[in-house]
Amino acid sequence: MAGSEARDGWPKPLDVGNGQVCASFAVDGSWLSLGRPHPGRGFVELTGAPAFDEALRGRPDAVRRHRHQLTLASNAALRLTGAVPEVAPDQGQPDRPRWSGADRAGSYQAEAGAAAGRPAVTQRHVLSAGPDRRPRQLVLVASGRLQRPSFAEITEVSPLPPLPSLASCTAKGTMLLVRDQALPAVARLDVAVAGGVAGGWRVDAGPARLPISWDPERDPTLEITVTCALAPEDPDPPGDHPGGPPDPPDPPHGLGRSRAGPPPTGLHLPARLRPRLSRLVDGVLDYVLGCTALAVVPGERCIVTDHRLLQLSWTRDAYYQALLLLAARHREPRALPVVAEHLRWLWFRCDRVDGWMRSHLPNGAVKDRALQADQQLYPMLELLDYREAAGTWPEAPPGRAGWGEVVAEAWRALPVDPELGLVPGEENPADDPVSLPYLLSTQILLWHTATRLRAHAGALGMPAQALTEAADTARAAIRDRFACPGPFGGQWAYETDGRGRFRRYHDANDLPTALAPLWGLCSPDDRRWSATMRFALDPANPGWSPGRWGGLGSAHTPGTWPLGDIQEWVAASLLGDIARAERALVRLLAVAAPDGLLPETYDSGTGRWLARPWFAWPGATLAALALGAWTTGLREASGG
Repeated sequence: MAGSEARDGWPKPLDVGNGQVCASFAVDGSWLSLGRPHPGRGFVELTGAPAFDEALRGRPDAVRRHRHQLTLASNAALRLTGAVPEVAPDQGQPDRPRWSGADRAGSYQAEAGAAAGRPAVTQRHVLSAGPDRRPRQLVLVASGRLQRPSFAEITEVSPLPPLPSLASCTAKGTMLLVRDQALPAVARLDVAVAGGVAGGWRVDAGPARLPISWDPERDPTLEITVTCALAPEDPDPPGDHPGGPPDPPDPPHGLGRSRAGPPPTGLHLPARLRPRLSRLVDGVLDYVLGCTALAVVPGERCIVTDHRLLQLSWTRDAYYQALLLLAARHREPRALPVVAEHLRWLWFRCDRVDGWMRSHLPNGAVKDRALQADQQLYPMLELLDYREAAGTWPEAPPGRAGWGEVVAEAWRALPVDPELGLVPGEENPADDPVSLPYLLSTQILLWHTATRLRAHAGALGMPAQALTEAADTARAAIRDRFACPGPFGGQWAYETDGRGRFRRYHDANDLPTALAPLWGLCSPDDRRWSATMRFALDPANPGWSPGRWGGLGSAHTPGTWPLGDIQEWVAASLLGDIARAERALVRLLAVAAPDGLLPETYDSGTGRWLARPWFAWPGATLAALALGAWTTGLREASGG
């Protein structure tokens, strides 16, 4: 297919998935990847992109270059070449990408969708002849190989050793099998052609090729349907036999039929922005349900941070995606079952002998062995949110301990300092080493978790008085141990040693600080919280990124972060600065891709995406807030 690597309005590839497999397509329709969880390797994918150079591990510039390579049509796993006009994505349903183009030779349309009920994705190409009716040759080129992703990170902790490759490629007619016995995994490509003639796949040195002849004089329409399935062992063929009828796609449920309706958020939301925010909500819901909330075994589901760059689970990222699903439960019938399946995976499959680590593979194994204190608390909050949304606890796996026992054990395991009542961590929520052991946002989260647990102490068999004391101690420590001077008056420090040393800074990754009034820690007119957020959203903060598109960022990656814009929307709404709240929301909607996703970082001078073209956390948080999470009261909205 022909087309440029980037298109106005599409700063990222287009994605589809069905919760079993997830795929990405370039802006010109070329097929970039197909991936899924794997019981032994954690995750496997079919990709045509170059492998990450292990000699460059730990170099942020090399990691960012590699991530950019994953977006390029030139690195496609499968592409249609030949007499195809230049194409561009159509605006439409985010879970059903479409492309179109035309020239004198005719018109071209394509669409992609996940197959219903099996680990496969289908892409259908339709070419219609124009005035030029000369015979044409097209070729499907398969350059993909199977691999476990590199999981290349900006801050490396526990990189996995490279795997050997035992790759092979075999063909039978229009069916192609790509294998790697070292994983093991098999990708099966089935091609059906109507209106033309397909030879068999040619498997020689280099990419596999499937020639397709088309005579528009004989048949003015050519239809090519490609179904790719991925499994640890041989996937089932589509339809009744290889090369038979393609799998039916999942029914559309995206932008063509909005699930969200008017966003019920209690934050400032001008009427003119409501339709755009509703579309964003639908797009992010589609992405989470299709591409990041992935089935691992029956009844258990992992929620990864994204499906292409870091197919790993951070309990923090997963929490905000689960929160979105819970906030959307009245509009999306899959929401509650998906969160219940994730909670079973999170509490009973995850290797958490030493607590939840920085990240876990989808099979539950630890990937990055570093302790982040806030990530010990988010699983408890997700469980409590589910209980209050569903009116019941999720079903625990047969033969395993009940929720009261596992939650009490996790709570007792928190490394709370007995003198200060604070919980330390090795890394901050940006995955960077801490400068001082106690982070403000983590202590706010500790207070919030203790307060929420206290409301369910009886059902969980936990001592209510001890939880009350823990919450009171955390609140007092925030008031006393984090107090520091600031440019807007007395404020809270970003981190402290609890004994006089502190660091004045604020980071886009530290959402709990902005959310503190919504959770009830303080009121919006609390002088220290107000001064803290005014500092956070000011050039006086080292985390601020100046420019026409300037905003709150992070030392982790330069630029403005959508997570910072979300904090600005929340804080400005609560502080009554309506103009600033509106500017922050306008900026978020302007930066968002047509499918609703937001990057990690964008250029504070131009608004151009800089880092992580796939990242579920910011879009999920914005969508959850749009649906009323915290602002209308999750417990009140549940009716239970």
